[in-house]
Parts: sequence; C-alpha cells; structure tokens
Amino acid sequence: MSLRRPGRGVAGDVAGTGSHPLDPMAQLLALHALLSLTAATAAGNAVLTAWAIVAHRRRQSTLGSSFWTLLLLVLVVLAVQIATGVVAAVAGARPKTSLHFLYGVLVTAGAVVQFGLRPQGFLRAAMTRNAAPLREPRSLAIVCVTQMLLILRAYMTGAFGH
Repeated sequence: MSLRRPGRGVAGDVAGTGSHPLDPMAQLLALHALLSLTAATAAGNAVLTAWAIVAHRRRQSTLGSSFWTLLLLVLVVLAVQIATGVVAAVAGARPKTSLHFLYGVLVTAGAVVQFGLRPQGFLRAAMTRNAAPLREPRSLAIVCVTQMLLILRAYMTGAFGH
C-alpha cells in the first residue's frame, strides 16, 4: 500500500509516502506494503482452497489438523498486515484510494470468519445449530477463495490506487 501523509513533501521520501527512510512511519508502511506478505497470504488461501476442494471431492466431512494449522499460520501473517494498516491509518496515513479501507475491512471480516469456523470456533456452533451438518470442506473452500480474491483486490487498491 503506497500511502500518503498529509502535509509532507516528496523530496527524500520513501515510495511517495512523504517519510524519510528511517522514519518509523516509513518502516511501518513498508511492512504493510510488503509484496511477500501479500503473496504469502494470497497463496496460502489458494492452497487452502485447493485442499478443501480436494477434500470435498473425496467426500470427506471434515478437514484435518494440518489444514487448520496452515490456516492459522496464514491468519498470523494476515494479522501483521491488518495491524500495520490500522496503525498507519490511525497515524494519519492515507491510501491512494479510500476503497482500500473497504477491502481492508472485508479482509478483516474474512479472517474473523476463517478463525471462527475452526473446530471449537465461535462460528462453528452457529453453523451447526440446525439439524443440517456443516459441509466443512465446501464451506471453507468458498471462504478461502473469497479471502484470496479480497486480499489481491486490497493489494491492487493500495499499490495502484484502483
């Protein structure tokens, strides 16, 4: 996410942020905009989607502990991006387009859903309250592919402004 800080010049700044390279805000923005973090979370969700689709096609009713471990690892990396984005926004940094904030909120909501659907998660009980069983692989495939697309779109609005 290439962010601007109001009232700053561009001479000697970092990637148009208006910050000096040693400025803590510049370092925070650089961490938030790190392509490898975005790639890790998007690729992680792609792998999780494929995993869930294969499990669904094999008619498995649940996903194993390895799936949930990988999901939690992806969520930890995503939490770093969310936290740095929130801190940057509170400190006054603004993305090229305010649409980036919408995608940030949607990605955060998706992460909450992913976390809540894990075994013993707070959303799991709500999903299994009725007599109909939770189709875990299919549900997680849909959630993970949606999350992957939201992450990529959030990156596009932050990095390119559209």
